[in-house]
Amino acid sequence: MSAAKEHPKVFISYSWSGAEHEQLVMDLATALRTHGVDAILDKWHLKPGQDKYVFMESMVTDVTVVKVLVLCDRKYQEKADARAGGVGTESQIISQELYAKVHQTKFIPVVCERGDDGEAFLPVFMKGRIYVDMSSAERFGEGLDEILRQIFDRPLYPEPQLGEAPTFLKDEGVGLPAAKEFLSAVRAIREGKPNRDGLEMLFIRSLLAEMSRLYVKPDASKSGYDEEIYQAILKTKALRDQLSDYADAVAGFSGDDPRCLKASFHLLEQLGQQFGPPLDQSQFMEVWADTFRFFSLEVTLILVAALIRFERWKSLRRLLSYPYLIRTESRNVRTSDITSFDSYIASMDEHRNNRLRANRASMTADMLKERCSVDHTSFLELAQADVFMALHGVAHAKAGVVDAMYPFWAPRTAVYLSTSQRLPLFQKAVDDEIRQGIHTAIGAASGADLLSKVDAARPLLDDFKQLSLGRFPRFNFAEAVNLQVLTK
Repeated sequence: MSAAKEHPKVFISYSWSGAEHEQLVMDLATALRTHGVDAILDKWHLKPGQDKYVFMESMVTDVTVVKVLVLCDRKYQEKADARAGGVGTESQIISQELYAKVHQTKFIPVVCERGDDGEAFLPVFMKGRIYVDMSSAERFGEGLDEILRQIFDRPLYPEPQLGEAPTFLKDEGVGLPAAKEFLSAVRAIREGKPNRDGLEMLFIRSLLAEMSRLYVKPDASKSGYDEEIYQAILKTKALRDQLSDYADAVAGFSGDDPRCLKASFHLLEQLGQQFGPPLDQSQFMEVWADTFRFFSLEVTLILVAALIRFERWKSLRRLLSYPYLIRTESRNVRTSDITSFDSYIASMDEHRNNRLRANRASMTADMLKERCSVDHTSFLELAQADVFMALHGVAHAKAGVVDAMYPFWAPRTAVYLSTSQRLPLFQKAVDDEIRQGIHTAIGAASGADLLSKVDAARPLLDDFKQLSLGRFPRFNFAEAVNLQVLTK
């Protein structure tokens, strides 16, 4: 580091107004030198025989002097405005520099005195300039800190570096619907602003409004109707990525506070309201809801993945146990659990799969995978969330039996997992704290309690064979969730 940068040179311009002000000048100059600033003061540097006016002019115009502190009090203002004495000479030079370089930062006004009306004493050529306030003993420390930051170019609020344009605005997202208020909501969450709840809800409502524009009503009796639904789903990609960033912010900056999921509950519930006939429609075909079924499935997995990422176990428990209001095909609204968002999407997994002769185990799983990215929830995280949901469904299958029917979650993304693959979260279950966190999220009091729930579900799910998809080799549920360790 050069001497100029390590010990920046600063000239102090002032008026000898009285003993109290003189002491302030000396205290400031001494403090600056103590902090590595080469403060130039006439009392220290002007020698007998030297021309004081030449000295002053050289200090003001010297390019090696990085800052000129203009200490303004009543006397300085009077002399500067009257162009009297040494202050008048300095002020003429400074004013010329200021007016010649409108955007200058070399000259820093320092207010050392105020009038009875509280108005700062500043010469005319300094009016309108941002100043440092050292008008009282209480403000000296804060003012010194501000001056040092200016001298060493270390602002209290540094300008953030420019990042890349949002992913949803890049090539893959050009022309795709995106929700307004997204950036404002995420910023409010990260900065802990008091208006975050309102901004979050505005973002969610904007997202839902964009989704409503993608509602399609193809004639399911005609071959190829699936294409219209498929294209509508593709158009939700930018919304999906926004939701991923939003979920990451909520999980990362809210602590483990379930109350912060209020907007997420609203989003899922409103998506579930589209599972049945629209209120303004007399006709309804079940496949019309498939765009919303797919998106709600994806949203659920993204939210779960984010909460797992930050180990927000209590919040995850609330997400899984919240009573969601879902509209049925008969237009009734019923209370349901999270498994309602694991819908069979006939237009994709049946009609499109058969029409294209794709012979895929799950076209829905294919689409979920294709839409993943490292920046917006990776596929491994999504698949892990899917398997976690399967574990939750298993743990509550027995308790959820109604009319010989029981809710469970079939992890369709498991078609991409090897039969012996153990997922990262469950590998970490060897750690007591993580294992207990998983128990909390699942709603199990202990490993033994979880084991009893799993054993009760085993015959209901045909030894967990129902968790596997038809043509796909059997999904090894016990291995994927590290069941032996998890139930310790």
